[in-house]
Amino acid sequence: MKGSYLRAPLMAASIGLTAFSPSLLAATIEEVIVTVQKREQSLQDVPVAVSAFEGEALSKMGVNDVRGLVDLTPGFSGKTEDSFIDAMAIRGIGTNDFGIGGDPSVAIFQDGVWAGRNGGVQMAFYDLARAEVVKGPQSTLFGRNAIAGGINILSNKPTNEFEADVSATVAQYGEVELVGTVNLPINDMWSFRGSAYWTEADGWLDNTFDGKELGEKEISSTRMALRYAGDTVDAIFRMTYEDRDQAPSVYWTPRNGLPKDKVNSDLSSDGYDRGEIFSLQANVVWDISDAYTLESITAYKTYDFDYLEDYDAGGTKANNYGQDQEVDYISQEFRLNYDGGAAISWFVGASVYQEDVDATFTNNYDEDALCAAILDTDEGVTASGCATPEFEAYWGDPIAQADVLADKSEINVNELENEGWSVYGDLTWRLTDILTMTLGGRYTVDKKDMKIEVLDGGGALGNTFNWEFYTDGFVQDNDTWSEFTPRFALNLDLSEQVSLYFNAAKGYKTGGYSTFGIANDGTYEFGGELAEGKPLSFDPEETKSYEIGAKTSLLDGSLNLNAAYYRYDYSDLQLIVFENGSQLVKNLGEAEAQGVEVDAHWTPGDHWEFRGALSWQDTEITEEIEAGDGSKGNKLPMAPDYTASLIATYNQPVNSGNIFYTLQYSYQDDMFGGTGNYELAKVEAWEQVDARIGFESNNDWSVTLWATNLFNEEYFERGWENSGEDDMGGFGLVNTLVWPSKPRTIGVTVDMHF
Repeated sequence: MKGSYLRAPLMAASIGLTAFSPSLLAATIEEVIVTVQKREQSLQDVPVAVSAFEGEALSKMGVNDVRGLVDLTPGFSGKTEDSFIDAMAIRGIGTNDFGIGGDPSVAIFQDGVWAGRNGGVQMAFYDLARAEVVKGPQSTLFGRNAIAGGINILSNKPTNEFEADVSATVAQYGEVELVGTVNLPINDMWSFRGSAYWTEADGWLDNTFDGKELGEKEISSTRMALRYAGDTVDAIFRMTYEDRDQAPSVYWTPRNGLPKDKVNSDLSSDGYDRGEIFSLQANVVWDISDAYTLESITAYKTYDFDYLEDYDAGGTKANNYGQDQEVDYISQEFRLNYDGGAAISWFVGASVYQEDVDATFTNNYDEDALCAAILDTDEGVTASGCATPEFEAYWGDPIAQADVLADKSEINVNELENEGWSVYGDLTWRLTDILTMTLGGRYTVDKKDMKIEVLDGGGALGNTFNWEFYTDGFVQDNDTWSEFTPRFALNLDLSEQVSLYFNAAKGYKTGGYSTFGIANDGTYEFGGELAEGKPLSFDPEETKSYEIGAKTSLLDGSLNLNAAYYRYDYSDLQLIVFENGSQLVKNLGEAEAQGVEVDAHWTPGDHWEFRGALSWQDTEITEEIEAGDGSKGNKLPMAPDYTASLIATYNQPVNSGNIFYTLQYSYQDDMFGGTGNYELAKVEAWEQVDARIGFESNNDWSVTLWATNLFNEEYFERGWENSGEDDMGGFGLVNTLVWPSKPRTIGVTVDMHF
C-alpha cells in the first residue's frame, strides 16, 4: 500500500555470514565484528545466518533506509517504496497487516531499541557504523516478535578525535541529497557527534489521468549524540528527529490498458505519505569488573504518520485509502554479560515496554464510482452509478440519486494500548577446543487492549466497503499472550579456515486484533447500528526452525565461501484476507519452507574484488486459511524461489589515488502477492544492472558517476491480491501491482572528509 528513494541502491548482496567492506585493495578479507548475540564477535564465529553491511559501504551504494537492505540481502524480499513494512519477509515469513493490531514479523532495531511499526520504521540511513540482517527466528536474541528475523542498525558513536564529512549528490529527476557529520571532542571524557541529512526529488512516473509525474519527496533528518567515556562507564545519549513528505504507493492493473511505466490515478499528486518522528535514548554500559558488564538501554519514541493513496488503481474515485496515526513508545532493558575468558560466557536480561497507538482509518469514495466498480468486479456488468436499474437489481433495493454522495468516507477510529515484558538468557560453552554449544531462551508476555469505533458513513449505501454497520461509541477487548522460546546451537571448528554450525530455534509472534474487524452475532440491520460486539482477535503464530551451515576462509584468506540450509514449519501465520472489501487478519493454518543460501567474497589480488550470492527457497501452504479457498499447496507471498546478485569491482591505482569501476547484477524470480498465487498479482522475474565509476583521492575526497537500472528494466515492486483470480468478487477492487520500477537514473556524488 503505499514513496521513493533518492536513488535506487546499487545492489551488492551478502548472504549468510559475510559483509560488504569498503576496503578496496585488500587481498585478505578483513574481519568483521557484529553484535547480534549481544556481545562483540567475529561474523564468521556466529552460529546463525547474518548479513552485515558497513555504514560506509551503504552510503556508497545509496542505501537510504531499511528498505534498501532488501536489495542487498537475497532471502529478504518485499521492498516497499512507502512508509509501510507490510510486505517485508525474510525466508518467506512476513505479515501483510497494514493496520495497528498486529506486529511486524521482521523486527527492526536502532542502536538496540525496537524501531516500531508502519510509519515509524523507515528513518533515513546516514552516519551509520553497520547494519546487520539476522535471518530466521530471533525471538530469543531480539524479542519483540522477531519471528522472521531481526535487523540491527547501529549508528556511529562519538569519539575523542575531531572529524567531519560532507557529501552531495545530484541526479536526474531533480534529485538532490546533502549529508553532513561533525565529531567534536569536548574533553578527555566527553565528546559530541552531530549529523544531518536532507534530500528532495521530483516525480518520475507518468500519470495518464492528468499528465503529472508521481514519485516526489522531501526528507530532512538530524541525529545528535553525546558520549561520556569514563574508566568504567560508557554512556551515549542520542536524540533523533526526522520530517518526511513523499508520494504514497501507486497501483497498476492491466485493465487500464497502459504500459508498465504509466499509471492512471485520479488522486494523483494529492496523495501523501508524511511522517514526523522524534526519539530519545540512553545506552549506558558499566564495566563492573574484567568479567562482568551491565548494560542499560532506555528509549522514548513518538511519531505522527499521515497517509493517503489511490488504492483502486483506476481513474475513478472508487477507493482512496487514508491512515492517520499517532504513536508513543517507551522501553527499558537491562542486560548482564559475563565473559571471564574461560570456557563459559553468558548473558541474562530483562526488558519492559509500553506503546500507545491512536489511529483513524478512512476509505473515501464517490458512491457512483464505487457502485460502478462493484458491478464490474462482482457481476461483470457495466453501469454508470448507484441509481441505475443494473445496480438496484444487484443491491436489492431502490436508490434515490439525491442520497448518493460524491465525497463519502467510511471511518473507523482505533485506540490500542500495548504493554509487555520479557526475561531472557543465553549461555555459550566451549565443550572442547573445536566444539562450542549455545543454549538460550526468552519468556515473553504481551498484553493488548483494542478499542474500535465505526462512524456512520451515510449516503445511499451506508457503511458498505469495510463495514456493514456503525457503532455507538467504542467496542473494546483485551487479551494477554505469553510464550517461552528456546534456542540451541552448535559450532564445530574443523580448522582455522573451516567451521560448521547447527542452529535450532522456536519463533513466536504475539496475537492481536484486526484493525478492520468486529466480532458479532450478525443480528444487525445492514448499514445500521451494531448493538454489541468486540474487536476481532487473532492467535499468536509460531515456527520451528532448523539450520545447518558452513563458513570457510580459503585461498590464504582471500575467499570467504559460506553456505546454509534451513527448514521451518509454521503454524497460525497471521495474514490479511480480503472479504467483500473488508481487510481481516486471520490465522493461516500451516506452512513449511526450506532453502539454501550461498555467498562468496573473493579478492584475488590488489585490483579485483568479486561478490556473488544466491538464495533458493521452497515455501508451501500445507493447510488452507479457510476450507475450500484453494490456498493449500500454494507458495507463501513475498517469497521468490530464487534471488541472486553479482558485483565486480576493478581498482586502478594512480599516483593521486584510486580509480574504481563497478558493475552490479541483481535477479529476482517470480513473486506472488498473496496466498491465492494469482497471476494478476504476481511480480514476474526481473533482473537489473547498475554501474559506477569513481575516483578516490589520497587527499580524502572522492567523486562518483553512477547509474541505476542501466538497461531500463521494467518490473514491479510487489503485488497485492484484492479479489478472485480473474479480478472478480473484489467488491470494486481488483488485483494490482505496486510501483513500477524507476527508469535508468544517472547521478554524481561528491564526498569530502576532514
